[in-house]
Amino acid sequence: MPSAMTRRPAAHEPGLDAGTVVARLMRAIDPAFLAEAGWDPGSGVLSLPSGHPLLGWLACPAPGCGNALHGRDLECGQCRRAGARGLSIPARDDLPRGHREEIQLVPAAPDSFCQVAACGREQVTRRYCRPHYRRLLGLRSDPSFDEAEWQAIEPAIEGAGQVSLHGVNPQAAAEVLYGLQERTRGGAATVPAVLRQVAWELRRTSAAGLEEIAGGNGNQHKLVRCLVKHAARALLTPETETRKDVWDLAAFGLPGWLTFTAIGQAWLRETARQWAADDLPRRRGKIAADPVRHYLTSLAALSQSLHGSRSDHGDDPALLGRCDIESFVQRLAFLARQERISADARTRTTREIRHLLRQFRALGLTRRGGPASGLPEDFAVRDSDIPLKPEEPEAGRDLPPEIMCQLCGHLPALEDVSCRATRVAAELLIDTGRRPDEICALPWDCLEYDEPGHEPVLVYFNHKCAREGRRLPIARATAELITAQKSWVREMFPGTPLGELNLLPAAYANPHGRRPVTVVVFSARHREWVASLAPLLRADGTEFDKARVVPYAYRHTYAQRHADAGVPVDVLSALMDHRSLNTTRGYYTVGDRRRREAVDKVAAMQFDRHGNRIWRDAKALLDSEHARRAIGEVAVPYGTCSEPSNVQAGGNACPYRFRCAGCDHFRTDISYLPDLHAYLDDLLRNRERVLAAAGIDQWARAEAAPSQEEITRIRQLITRVENGLDDLTDAEREQVSQAVAIVRRHRTVTLGMPRLRQALPAIRPERTT
Repeated sequence: MPSAMTRRPAAHEPGLDAGTVVARLMRAIDPAFLAEAGWDPGSGVLSLPSGHPLLGWLACPAPGCGNALHGRDLECGQCRRAGARGLSIPARDDLPRGHREEIQLVPAAPDSFCQVAACGREQVTRRYCRPHYRRLLGLRSDPSFDEAEWQAIEPAIEGAGQVSLHGVNPQAAAEVLYGLQERTRGGAATVPAVLRQVAWELRRTSAAGLEEIAGGNGNQHKLVRCLVKHAARALLTPETETRKDVWDLAAFGLPGWLTFTAIGQAWLRETARQWAADDLPRRRGKIAADPVRHYLTSLAALSQSLHGSRSDHGDDPALLGRCDIESFVQRLAFLARQERISADARTRTTREIRHLLRQFRALGLTRRGGPASGLPEDFAVRDSDIPLKPEEPEAGRDLPPEIMCQLCGHLPALEDVSCRATRVAAELLIDTGRRPDEICALPWDCLEYDEPGHEPVLVYFNHKCAREGRRLPIARATAELITAQKSWVREMFPGTPLGELNLLPAAYANPHGRRPVTVVVFSARHREWVASLAPLLRADGTEFDKARVVPYAYRHTYAQRHADAGVPVDVLSALMDHRSLNTTRGYYTVGDRRRREAVDKVAAMQFDRHGNRIWRDAKALLDSEHARRAIGEVAVPYGTCSEPSNVQAGGNACPYRFRCAGCDHFRTDISYLPDLHAYLDDLLRNRERVLAAAGIDQWARAEAAPSQEEITRIRQLITRVENGLDDLTDAEREQVSQAVAIVRRHRTVTLGMPRLRQALPAIRPERTT
């Protein structure tokens, strides 16, 4: 990301004349704002109202005064000096025209007004009022000083809260007015005295625009840079922005910036710009630019590889080839081995480059006349170039119950170290399991009640999938929390329409409650709160790593809590607002207790090779099943084998050549029913294939073809297992179905040959039973 000075946009696009710039800026200014700011186009003076939350100033409380207070003063200097001399202050309406800052206790009797065109004061000394005469004395020492020009552009003496733009270049004045409007709408306060300094600097330098005086680190220069940013964005269009190396995404209605400067080759940078201009409008949500940034980061890695591996630095696309892709892939592998990038980043970067090169060709950017003209076809990432993606960390990101109890006990301290909105946001995350951005953006009216029963429902916007109006059933305690927060927000911002309020308003630069707390600010305050807590202890007394206590962990904890309560995965998927059940399964793990219960239900429906239910002592059976799950089992395609010599050999020494359907050592259960169907289909296919084969001896054909007896036995076994399910009630069948899903999830089923169990580690021989 470039520095602030590097990415600061120009005040207007090249080619626009000053008159066009002024006209466009003035059309973009709301007349209601100009009236609110006290703008007088005739005199060019802003009379900012006292007491305005963002534009105002403090007035002296002395009757008839109205001067501005500075710092912590309780009265202005004029009133303080007048009180010390025992003099009275004349009424404000009786003061000379234009008088605000200086109260003349004994005014002179002039014959005419001050010679400064914008001034309405009376002459006191040599054709000028006293303040202007003092300014004139400081300027006459300059040999190039033109007094007539100075009289024309010099502003009137501003009173309290007044800012004169008289004598300022029209374009600069329009930029000030528009920038002030956008700054105020954004919730930022502006000090009139600082704005007055900006206007004075514009007159002193005769600057054509604000950008000419943007240098420096003072308060006025910070204000100027803010005004320049807003004024520049008013003139932005996607067409003009896409020609730059740094894009202000405000032109696309998005926050932030998009930079292409890290891509060194001119052809690759232009190709990336044209691809981004096509891709960016297709994405949704406030984070639409994040995927594009990821792709540009991958392109920057390719650019660095080309620059370092080629003598021509990869500046001519026609000279590139397969060897350059191989060099790039090897470079990523080297960086991953050196742990300079993660294994996941290596895989992701390679995939993204493959996608981008395909998109470049699909958009016609490699054709003649395109920025990547002549790029060879073999300059492409093959599927074999992409390393296997590391397994995603399946669940395990939830917080243990004892840690959650400690965190919930310290929630009141979260409000003490930050603000009320932060604590409420944390509680809602814990209660609802929503994503942090969904909670932070909740509108004021986010609570509804379903009929009948008047059960509370949280209405929110799924930003990730752009799904509006999502409804989540919540507890009444959570609803009471939201109701209390709504009342507090309404008391804080009584004048704002309800439709514009947020449930969790930002604490700063938000006078009307229209701006919500951001995820970045909430996460920072949450991190500070967690760091301030005493050590978090597990149930065994060991310390828990606080780095795992992040806002998103509450979502995983919500999923795990419901999974442990036995909520079916399809219901949990709806609660998590997932489109895929596989996504939901990645949010939780099946605990040992639930796994044991599932094994109990499945083991109770075991069958022998004849399809007969095995009725043995239930406790001994279940203990045996648990023991086998603990130490591993020798699996056949559709059950388990208990033949001693085969078990001892880890499944490699079946004395009956794996004729499981005719062996008394074979057992199966309801969880293998899909595998039994698959095995039967496999037997039928193999028999037809062998019977249709030519050039094979009859004895070999008889040996290779599955026997009719085996096919019949498997069919009978399937029928018996399915009949066992028919004997159950609907509720029992649903419980068995859930138990089968849990057992199958934690078992790898191999079709065709028995699965070899892993050898037990010899690290602790005493714990291998």
